[in-house]
Amino acid sequence: MEKQDYRKKIVFWLRFSGWLCLLPASGWLWLYQMFSQGALGYMLLGELVFTVLFAVYILTTAQSERWLKPTNIFILLLLTVLFGSFIILIPLCFAYNDCRKLNNG
Repeated sequence: MEKQDYRKKIVFWLRFSGWLCLLPASGWLWLYQMFSQGALGYMLLGELVFTVLFAVYILTTAQSERWLKPTNIFILLLLTVLFGSFIILIPLCFAYNDCRKLNNG
């Protein structure tokens, strides 16, 4: 495959994972509305804010040259594993795989 095709795939998977962040964000919002009392409410609000900012960051920088390096996408994967949702991890793994193919081929 051409390098341009891999680049388009990386951008697609990054955008897809950014928009997919809306699912866990809506879940965090629903949980916050149900359990907004005490420390649990602050934790749920923190997860909601992190997920929304994470989505905004991915969507605004999807075209950036930084995502053509596998180490940058791997750091994004680690952040998702530690603080994000599993559903966001799946398209990021595809982007990481395409990024490795882009740099090896």
